[in-house]
Amino acid sequence: MANSDPNFPGQNQLSGDNRALMLDLAAGEVITAFETATIMRDKHQTRTLSNGKSVKFPAIWRAGGGYHTPGTELTGRKIAHTEIKVEPDDKLVSDVFLSDIDEILNHFDVRQPYTTEMGSFLARHFDRNVMRTVILAARSGALFAGDQGGSAVVAGNLATDANALIDALSASKQAMDEKDVPVDAQVINALLKPAQWYLVARSDKNLNRDTNGGSADIRKMSLTTIDDINVLKSNLAPFGEDSRAGNFTNAAHEDFIPAVYRGSFGTTIGAVWTPMAAASVIVQEIGFQVEPQPRKQGDLLIARMMVGTRKLRSKCAVELRTGAVPA
Repeated sequence: MANSDPNFPGQNQLSGDNRALMLDLAAGEVITAFETATIMRDKHQTRTLSNGKSVKFPAIWRAGGGYHTPGTELTGRKIAHTEIKVEPDDKLVSDVFLSDIDEILNHFDVRQPYTTEMGSFLARHFDRNVMRTVILAARSGALFAGDQGGSAVVAGNLATDANALIDALSASKQAMDEKDVPVDAQVINALLKPAQWYLVARSDKNLNRDTNGGSADIRKMSLTTIDDINVLKSNLAPFGEDSRAGNFTNAAHEDFIPAVYRGSFGTTIGAVWTPMAAASVIVQEIGFQVEPQPRKQGDLLIARMMVGTRKLRSKCAVELRTGAVPA
């Protein structure tokens, strides 16, 4: 009996790949970039701004006094006042044009992934600006005569020595306490890059319940607090970067950083701060617009946000460095 001559309905013009005309089925999920977690929104002061151009934070210094001599008239002493003005930056936008014919012919939805990525870009940019502001606050001077500015804990081995880094975190809290920052009444946060965070998480001091009262566990390699300081990690931290004008480490993405956020962070390993170190004014939260453009046969997708972040109380911030600030 002769072999059958099979027909291949997936073959194009009776030649070539037997499955050339068969459909490629799309999975229900669209693969997008993994999002980098943002963490700074609730770690500093925020105010909503409307019907104005800036938000002013009043600052009042201490009252003076002295021993009174009977019969001497009391005429009143002066208390120093100042204010910190926080202004919004220009509106930050992310925009994508989507052709209607491409949407019709495409076999999977792209609008939702696109808007997600656009909103995430704005959130990441906001987070990085807040992080930079905290570091710049630690480098700033005092608000009043007799007051103190930000602090720095400097040691050459902070990037590689877990014990040194743990000691630096504790020293940061002490530095703020010695400047009358209410460290027992305010939340204290610390930020590290993942490499240093895991270095501390693996350390004996973190895993030893006698020295760390947090939920450290060798099985999960977790790290919650050091000396009652919340220890956070983020890939968005600008540590190791140089974002001064004309000297960006990643010019393709960093050349639009406003001047107020720029600085040299090449020796920075981490930061410790309370929520009073920085403040943001929010004119417009992250939002989305879709503008149909019939003349261009498509839609313009727009994500926008308008916010500005500035230093507030410099003595509420401490920078962790391996050396001097790069000149």
